[in-house]
Amino acid sequence: MTGKADFSYGSRLVQKINSAESIRGLACLAVVFSHLSLSFIPYLHYFDVNDVANNQLIYAIHHSPFAFWYSGTAAVFIFFVLSGYVLSYAICKNPAQISFKLKNMWIKRYPRLMIPALFSCLLIWVVFNTIKIDSQHAGGWLQSYVTQVFSLKTVFYEGTIGSFLFAESNINWVLWTMTIELLGSFTLFILIGLRQLHHVVFFIGSIVFAYFAYYWRGEGFCMGISSFIIGMYIYFYGRQISLLCASTLLILGLYLAGAHNTSQSYVWLYEWLGNRTYEYGNFFAGILIVYSILMNQKLSNILDQPLLVWLGKLSFSVYLLHLMLMYLICLPFLNLFLSWGWSYLSAVMWASSIFIIVTLGVAQVYSHYVDKLSIDVSQKIAKLILKPKDQVS
Repeated sequence: MTGKADFSYGSRLVQKINSAESIRGLACLAVVFSHLSLSFIPYLHYFDVNDVANNQLIYAIHHSPFAFWYSGTAAVFIFFVLSGYVLSYAICKNPAQISFKLKNMWIKRYPRLMIPALFSCLLIWVVFNTIKIDSQHAGGWLQSYVTQVFSLKTVFYEGTIGSFLFAESNINWVLWTMTIELLGSFTLFILIGLRQLHHVVFFIGSIVFAYFAYYWRGEGFCMGISSFIIGMYIYFYGRQISLLCASTLLILGLYLAGAHNTSQSYVWLYEWLGNRTYEYGNFFAGILIVYSILMNQKLSNILDQPLLVWLGKLSFSVYLLHLMLMYLICLPFLNLFLSWGWSYLSAVMWASSIFIIVTLGVAQVYSHYVDKLSIDVSQKIAKLILKPKDQVS
């Protein structure tokens, strides 16, 4: 292979990783929009039969096929598929180092996730115990979150153990995903190790782990672990597809991401899947969206933009902090605008816009200090544990 071809192949890989970061950043925004809608315009999701549409536009959005932009569940599945893909890339990009990378990343994965998660729990505990903000204008979902009382002992337990092993996340509700992130990563490490032994063992192991996940913790957990496995399979076996095929898969994925059991745009799907429409739609949406973009050069190129890549790099910090900042920033501005006589929807829109801008700024600081700290600490722990002879360059 010529040097020019090597460069071209390498640049395509970098572009794929950048587009993966961009997808992660956009998915994180979808999580934020989802929680904003649950907090202030719950009819957009209509999980509760008592929810009432604020106006005809809100009603139309819920029943439209374009609700993907606030689909937090689809976004979470996107996270899992991307983690499977990106971790596989990090481990296998240099075949000679796979054995070392598996050991290294196995050691680093828990502290890499735990340190930012624990710090977020500590910040939430400090904020909730020192600052009291009127939440009467928020919906029941946010009110039930911000009116909780929890001890410092619970903070440390959930930030270090509970959220990672048992999906216990009373303090920071988004931390339930840490169980799947951690155990999904370990599943991936084992499967890549099995692939080094024999491909047949790898395929059988993939099925066994997915079945065990279902048997152990049910369908939702199985779909999360399976998303990791599918992301890994996309890395190993995914093939470039045409723009037409990729665009079709992307449109289908975005359509499924907007699925709600009560939406008129998904009646045909509900007749087939029943109450599983929401979960299955979002699960397959995550797979289709990731595959369509990463497996098409033009779509990857469209998303390989500095602003979107930056957003992706902040996504973990945004994910961890946005509920606290919704309480700390969004609620006070909402109360202020309502006191000025603004309409409820106008107040929500402006308060939400300010909240998102502030969240990105705070996430930048959090990422620079706390996220970077977790990377540095995890690397030092790995160096202490691994034998010097294993630490090849």
